[in-house]
Amino acid sequence: MSEAARTIPAADAADLRGAVRDFYTARLNTGCCGPSTSNVVFEAAPDVPSFGCGDPNAAAAFRPGETVLDLGSGAGFDALRAAEAVGPTGAVIGVDMTPAMLEAARAAAERLGLQHVRFVEGTIEDLPLEDACVDVVISNCVVNLSADVPRVLAEAHRALRPGGRLRISDTFRFGAAPEVLDRDAWCACEAGAHEATLFAAQARSSGFVDVRVDPAPPGIADGDTYGAVLHGTKPAIDVEVDPSEGAELIEAAGLPLAGWDAANVVRWGVREAGVLLAVIALERHGDHGLLRSLAVAPEARGRGLAHALVAHAVHASAALGLHDVTGLTTTIPDLLPRWGFREVARDALPPALTASPELQGACPASARAFVRAVAT
Repeated sequence: MSEAARTIPAADAADLRGAVRDFYTARLNTGCCGPSTSNVVFEAAPDVPSFGCGDPNAAAAFRPGETVLDLGSGAGFDALRAAEAVGPTGAVIGVDMTPAMLEAARAAAERLGLQHVRFVEGTIEDLPLEDACVDVVISNCVVNLSADVPRVLAEAHRALRPGGRLRISDTFRFGAAPEVLDRDAWCACEAGAHEATLFAAQARSSGFVDVRVDPAPPGIADGDTYGAVLHGTKPAIDVEVDPSEGAELIEAAGLPLAGWDAANVVRWGVREAGVLLAVIALERHGDHGLLRSLAVAPEARGRGLAHALVAHAVHASAALGLHDVTGLTTTIPDLLPRWGFREVARDALPPALTASPELQGACPASARAFVRAVAT
């Protein structure tokens, strides 16, 4: 089931959001799931109900001084535990759309004397936070309730600092989704449960790397739901790689260096511990862009760095005022369509791109052409 075809049991997203808000407001004093098992030592568990299906905090491995964002923080159970884990030198931000939940969470934080946690009203599809302001994003059985999962992941990616961690504990479904969706079952985190492969692909498309989902428990039957954690990392992508860098990676990948240092080329790279692991470049020709020089070091392959760099370049293209982005490839024609590109004939490419060294012969005639429109 593709995300575009994901069916919701409501007239529209706003209607579904209202149903979810009403559902959880009515259950504020009881909760809907048992408390998560925690590896975070608490003198006393928060005196608030848990609405979660797992323990994102354990998977997050908080460090003192970190800033944590809890998507759909509810009555504050996981956010308050996170506040204990990061300590007073850290900070925790809980975002929730339900006023009654926010009131309960704020009251609990005051009772516990946790002054470094705050709860903010907002939706997880449109976070009321600035860019790159948190180290870890967690969520517990909330993202499945959204009508726009890719938007939630994109917002989480935006809020994370480079190198930040994503840990979403949620409900997953083994096998096919039900043909008929019941609104109460959706609100109870069952009908909208994720398909693991799709959820992981959506996270990669949002720019996350090192993405994985905990395996389903043994003996699970087709159609059953279960709790698991989606893990991901926002890569540390350099704003721009110097033209003198990256040549070794590009040459090792068998890619041409012609035009790598041209004035109309923007270059980005992923660097860890001072080492450049992956690069990509974008040529600008009028309002058209051409991806080129996508190379990943052998020891860093399989982590999703190439996908993250393409996603970054496409996102940056909007800020550059580009209309579309083209990619020519002989090596990844199966991947570009998964990343939102459509194949076109080379003679159908925008005439402005003919100025590129890639189309003037640097790229072989056997290379296939793919284009993706840029959202503005």
